[in-house]
Amino acid sequence: MIAILSSPDSFQNKNEMERIRKVIKQEGSGIIHYEVKNFMDIGEALGRFKQCNVTAIVIIGGQALSSATFEYLLDKKPFGKNQIPISVLSGDEERFISQSFGATSSYPHQDLEIILRKHSTGRLLDHLVKTPLIKIEGVMHVGKLYGLYFCTGEIISRKSLFQRKLYRAGIKQFIQNYATIISLLYKAYIGSRRTDDINEMIRINRNQRGAVVGRYFMVLLSSLDWIFLGTKFPTKKSPNTINFLSVENTKDAILNTGKRMLKGSYKEHMLPGHVITEIEHARLVFNKRFVVDGCFYETDLSGELLISVADDLTFIRLD
Repeated sequence: MIAILSSPDSFQNKNEMERIRKVIKQEGSGIIHYEVKNFMDIGEALGRFKQCNVTAIVIIGGQALSSATFEYLLDKKPFGKNQIPISVLSGDEERFISQSFGATSSYPHQDLEIILRKHSTGRLLDHLVKTPLIKIEGVMHVGKLYGLYFCTGEIISRKSLFQRKLYRAGIKQFIQNYATIISLLYKAYIGSRRTDDINEMIRINRNQRGAVVGRYFMVLLSSLDWIFLGTKFPTKKSPNTINFLSVENTKDAILNTGKRMLKGSYKEHMLPGHVITEIEHARLVFNKRFVVDGCFYETDLSGELLISVADDLTFIRLD
């Protein structure tokens, strides 16, 4: 059995949910589908999945659905010591996480077709990867979130990085990536400036070290091995850490980041205005919005976030 957990409210385009139901109906037996109306339903859904001895769970919806499901799996452990492999198919716009695990479509129902086809032929679990989650505490109206990457700084004003149409591998993807990088960096380079305005500053404590305060083009923490548009981090030395990258909002730092993004990878050597390392936890204080797995959030009234490494989950790669 394969389980599908979805939330119709995750889709602005209601036709997409109908397409998902149609795909499930066409594939026939061996599938249990639970549509949650609110997040209180997640526990009941996972309980049913356990009774049915499912071999994989597909989450279809926005970041809020995946975060709530991650939290329930880590805190309640409904499957005991067993780790059920998970596939995450993001909602209408938040396609970053889907892409991270091999999705190549702009529509969840098309990726679901691939998943169910692999399931029917016994190939769905051929490529699994264990990945630690990150826990973010201090979120306005939520308290805490679980996800795979966090980002803040000037870069989050470029929503196209987080909410964009995906192309299958090929010339369109190549052109899209390079055009996005050039546009992003040109605007950031022209707009970079120094300021003493405290509201523009971000305070960062890494692994309980002394605080660093500055104005940043980008501050990113991720359990993934790559960031936007396929740019890879250096290979991690420890499995119980997450990647940390900060880029100061200066012309030199932005230019160096642009070169690395165009080449497709960061190296371990130092770059001006950059910090690239692995951490276990960090404390950030700022007044800007931030992004978790493609979705925008705000800090609570204190403006303070605590970000730490959580337990691993097993994810399904589609490629």
